[in-house]
Amino acid sequence: MRILSRGVTINAADVGDLQEALDQLPECGGAVYLPAGTYEIDRTVRCALKDRQHLHLYGDGRATIIRFTVTDGSNLLELTGVENSWWPDLKITIRDLTLVGNYDCGDAFYLRCPNDTMVDACFFEAFGGTAIRVTPNATNVTIRDCWMRDCKRALHADNLHHLTFHGNQTRSSNDGQVQDEHLYIGRHCREVRIVNNHLAYGHNEGIILDGTAQHVVANNTIEGFTVGIRAIDCRDIAIQSNYLHCPTGVLMEADTRGMTVSGNLLTTNPEGAVVIRDARGSGGHVITGNIIRRSLYDEPQRGIDLGDSVGCIVTSNTLEDISDASPIICDGDPALHEIANNCVRDTTAEARERYRGGDVAPVPEDHPYRGLYDYLSAIPPERDRIATGFWAFAREDVLGRPLPDAAKEDRAWWANDPANEQAAAWLSAGWLVTIVKCIENRVAFARMR
Repeated sequence: MRILSRGVTINAADVGDLQEALDQLPECGGAVYLPAGTYEIDRTVRCALKDRQHLHLYGDGRATIIRFTVTDGSNLLELTGVENSWWPDLKITIRDLTLVGNYDCGDAFYLRCPNDTMVDACFFEAFGGTAIRVTPNATNVTIRDCWMRDCKRALHADNLHHLTFHGNQTRSSNDGQVQDEHLYIGRHCREVRIVNNHLAYGHNEGIILDGTAQHVVANNTIEGFTVGIRAIDCRDIAIQSNYLHCPTGVLMEADTRGMTVSGNLLTTNPEGAVVIRDARGSGGHVITGNIIRRSLYDEPQRGIDLGDSVGCIVTSNTLEDISDASPIICDGDPALHEIANNCVRDTTAEARERYRGGDVAPVPEDHPYRGLYDYLSAIPPERDRIATGFWAFAREDVLGRPLPDAAKEDRAWWANDPANEQAAAWLSAGWLVTIVKCIENRVAFARMR
């Protein structure tokens, strides 16, 4: 091995101040290390890098804690690369830091003009701004394996080419601040990959794609938002293999064209799994191979709403137990779309078709499942389906005891067979079991007719 040059590593704790440590970087750059400990910072830390002045800023993960005390909307770290240059010789790595802000501060990391930049394994909590903001003239940025908890936003990106957001987790906190969307990908962004993340329990949208193009949103779990993915004036974006558990799964608005929505699992979407609004004659979307299913909870489920779009292909989707509307609807002429080979299922109708036992006599007062009979008989007639967990049967107003182990291990226990004493209770009350998932300890009942 020939050593051509040796870099420098500056221990910010030994220097006594992170700003002073960054100011000591030589022309060629170097590493700034913040060892395990808890540090309080009461002003913005700034670093402006020159071409070829590479930076490695790192700590000891959860053991290196930076508490930011500013309450005037200022940012914690403002890092500027080479301005007015798309492809400078600049390499930046920030990793293994824990950043704790407050609701009155700004962003944790404000990255301007970064190139070949990686933010890795950092933990962000309670910032009043954005955990990571990237703009403008940003190129080749990777954000991976980070936690963003209780921040106003997790990521805001604008005027950026080549971003990878991978393996991150975002979520709100109980009694925390009301959040905006977790991820915002703005205009003039290209070739963004949002993959393998868990975005959870925000107060608005999970992801907003605003006037942007040429992205992949894949393999994410997106749950607990008003809208999972919202695309406005976008084009050429693949939304693939995501789990979307939000009132509206995917919302496409305005002049949005050429979206591929494929292979996703969409559930508990009472406002619609895939919805197009105010298309203004745009369209050309491919919606295929998705599973859209009502969950084993009591929320309604809507399907695909093409709105006023044109030229869409809607094929090979499975739509199960769609409520309150047709599985696939559009405002205009359906002939303007290619709608074919979709599997539309109604598990209630299927259960009614399979059941041939006829009426069952009411169970006697001393029947071991009389409590279940009384519970189902008391459900208001306007409700034709209920879903519940096995543990609910232990309530005093139902059975007052847990179900036997067989109910939790063997689906056959839930068969609509009047010869079984438990089935006699729900059948005599006028209900059928339509779906049972022992692994989830949940069951759905529907009225016989």
